[in-house]
Amino acid sequence: MKSSKTLLSVGLAAAMALSATTVAADEVHDADPRNTAWRGGIATDNNGEIKLVAGGGFNNLYGGGDYTTQTIMIGEYFTQSENFRFRLANFDERFGGVYADVNLTEGVDFYTAGYMLPLTATNGTTLFFPSVNYSYVDFDTAEIANGFNEQASNSALGGYSMGSNSHRLQGADVKHLLGGDHAHVASVNLYGLQPWNDTHYTVFQAFGGSSYGGVDMQMVDLVLLQGMRTQLGDAVFNIYLEGKYTNIKVNDVNDPTGNVSHLRGEETKVSVGFDWRF
Repeated sequence: MKSSKTLLSVGLAAAMALSATTVAADEVHDADPRNTAWRGGIATDNNGEIKLVAGGGFNNLYGGGDYTTQTIMIGEYFTQSENFRFRLANFDERFGGVYADVNLTEGVDFYTAGYMLPLTATNGTTLFFPSVNYSYVDFDTAEIANGFNEQASNSALGGYSMGSNSHRLQGADVKHLLGGDHAHVASVNLYGLQPWNDTHYTVFQAFGGSSYGGVDMQMVDLVLLQGMRTQLGDAVFNIYLEGKYTNIKVNDVNDPTGNVSHLRGEETKVSVGFDWRF
């Protein structure tokens, strides 16, 4: 169902793996979001979706060397869905990190800003990066309506109608169904990194958010990634396996038939990817 894919696109856009703390640039792990090395990557999931990644950053763009900063830009493009994501982050040892995340997907645009606070475990190795975030979710109700209409026969709401004489939804119908065309979402995210040795590491992430204005929605996103790094000439090469679970729910659906009280999108995905650091 297209509505389920639309809801899932919100959740897949939601979680940010960004954080900050005070370390020298050459001590930053590849999986540490403060790493400013220029990179290129490719990944594919169990549905065949291919993701292309490119980005990098700069150390100490300001401050004259009196304190450590990292500024990072990362772009992602999904070749089948043609979704696009851009992230900009700045880490400053004096106050932590701030970031902006723009994710443009079919039916939903997601704009996020957040603040990160670093924590280091007592073992001196495990890193935790909790963050608090605000997101503005913009629903393209006309596009969502087209998705309903194109896939109605395969939808769990097959035959759904907003009126007695027509089964074709319009953007205004979807806006009424969802209870609006935007949402203001508050969320928390915990990103963690556990380096086991010089070659193997684990990344875990837990994200949860709920709207406080506009469309009534909740989001949960859980990620577990196992990576391995090696040296290829002057570059670092990473191989990783990632599992992701996403659950998105829209409450108080205005269904005129009274048969639907909420919409839910739920998905589990497995991805394999490669990442070069230069």
